[in-house]
Amino acid sequence: MTSGQQPIRSSVRERTWRNVVNDETVWELTVHRDGRSARLATVGDLDLDSAPKLLTEVAGQLEAGVRELVIDLAGLVFIDSSGLGTLVGCWRRAQQAGATLIVANPGPDVSMTLEITGLDQILPIRHEKQTA
Repeated sequence: MTSGQQPIRSSVRERTWRNVVNDETVWELTVHRDGRSARLATVGDLDLDSAPKLLTEVAGQLEAGVRELVIDLAGLVFIDSSGLGTLVGCWRRAQQAGATLIVANPGPDVSMTLEITGLDQILPIRHEKQTA
């Protein structure tokens, strides 16, 4: 290995973060990391309360050497302006780090919000086939 290169750890790591209000989960983030790739799957609401946690997680993944990030919105039911701003912030941080960030699987309501705001023209969005 030459100077400046770091070994890529191939171990798969997964963890889940939850926001719980009155014994009900209102937001969940599951992080699945494999080497230099990470998939962050959100469930629930991405809003003023949960958005900073997503940005913090993305920043941490980038600092840890992840170069391909997928933010999976398949389980997202609601997104407000804080959530939209956070998606843009995550994308910008990834660009600054020389990484790729893709927003995957937004549902119909979230897709409409991205279209209305014009963010579908800025953020790389991918619709993946869901397996049963």
